[in-house]
Amino acid sequence: MDRCHLFKVDNEKPVHTEWVFVCLIPTKPMANLQKKIRQTAVLYNQLINFFWSILAFAPIVYFCYQYLPLKILYIFIGISCLVIFLPASLLSEIQLSQSSKPYTRIGIRFIKKYTQDGDLVNRFIKSQHPQYKYVENKQSLKKLIGKSYMQEKFHYLVFVFFVCITVYAFVIGMIDWGVFLTFANIIYNVYPIFLQQYNRIRINHLLKRQTS
Repeated sequence: MDRCHLFKVDNEKPVHTEWVFVCLIPTKPMANLQKKIRQTAVLYNQLINFFWSILAFAPIVYFCYQYLPLKILYIFIGISCLVIFLPASLLSEIQLSQSSKPYTRIGIRFIKKYTQDGDLVNRFIKSQHPQYKYVENKQSLKKLIGKSYMQEKFHYLVFVFFVCITVYAFVIGMIDWGVFLTFANIIYNVYPIFLQQYNRIRINHLLKRQTS
């Protein structure tokens, strides 16, 4: 609850007294609210991450357990981890386009609805906390650019791993598995990679508008 107090202030002039009415607004409830909003955002984002991860990795885990020798699995993991060392500048150079139009043509806006920090997640958060803002200021926009590179690297790493497994499936004659894993790779990795590129284009556009 807000606390208001009446203070007496003596002026330099004699027989002249001023009264000041001051309200002290506690910051703890606001801090608790912000913490609750962050927890809600983390919860919804982790739930949707868990859903997509189970959908993509369950068949991969099954295939590796049934058909992939352990030594080859370690080799594939090692090859995939090399992606971690890709610089952000290289990711920018090899991205699909510097314009958002190609991304919209392949359905990125639809995919964006059902991903981490996507439209559906933000809608759920706002339904509980109407004051929630995914982007609050220019600094938060810049942080999102760094976050997008990190997420893109993750999906490139998994993409390379999926490609290795898929090639192995084709080599040993398991064509059905190869086709299925190719499709899973496109949904779980290729589209999320394009989504991060699309997000950076939009963020950079917003930053240019703010500075102009």
